[in-house]
Amino acid sequence: MRNGLFAASVFVTADLTPTKTMTVRRVLDFGRRKCRGLKHRYNAWQEKRFDRQFGITTAGIEYDLAALGATGQHLAQAEAYEPIQLPVFKTIMDSVTIDPRNYAFIDFGAGKGRALVLAAEQGFRHVIGIEFASSLYQMAARNIAAYRSRKGRAPPMDLFCADAVHFRIPDEDAMLFFYNPFNDEVLSEVCRNMEIAYRSRPRSLVIAYRNPRHSAVFDSLDFLTRDVLNETFAIYHTGAR
Repeated sequence: MRNGLFAASVFVTADLTPTKTMTVRRVLDFGRRKCRGLKHRYNAWQEKRFDRQFGITTAGIEYDLAALGATGQHLAQAEAYEPIQLPVFKTIMDSVTIDPRNYAFIDFGAGKGRALVLAAEQGFRHVIGIEFASSLYQMAARNIAAYRSRKGRAPPMDLFCADAVHFRIPDEDAMLFFYNPFNDEVLSEVCRNMEIAYRSRPRSLVIAYRNPRHSAVFDSLDFLTRDVLNETFAIYHTGAR
């Protein structure tokens, strides 16, 4: 019996040589890269299909916001524009426990308006976008007009070319959407406005924060409760912790 155990041990050790282990790792790494590549191509196909469906153009990452007309004291704190990925938006909506028909949707940093169209498709009763780069604002306005022309029934959709810090949060239940549009300094100012609006009339506010690099800002607010926090997004709602 002891000889049998020894023989099995020698066999396993001989089979897992460094060369074979490295080969297995290379195969696994190759497989992961292929899967990521296929997923990326599939998502890109989905996004093109989405844009064609509604006659809109929302794809592309925009880094130079100044070249797109963004100005003002908070330009340096703004992040690049990237449209929300369709599967990520779906996952976010699956994670919030609200009926969109009873909520407004407010996108801080609306860019070309993809999230606004997705929100309208979800059935939000009122869709609002804030964008401070004038060229992106104009693109979003064209996309909203194109969407509404193809959609028989759509909710009211309002778009503002403004600094998010100066936007007054409307007096209604709302889902506030952020795709990491600015740094923690500007986010803190927006959250102060949110707190003032909430304390003046307590109501249901839900925050969806994609790419939650500055989630500590929301975590510090005692009128918000965190529901979800992962590498992809965070979800908060108003109410006791």
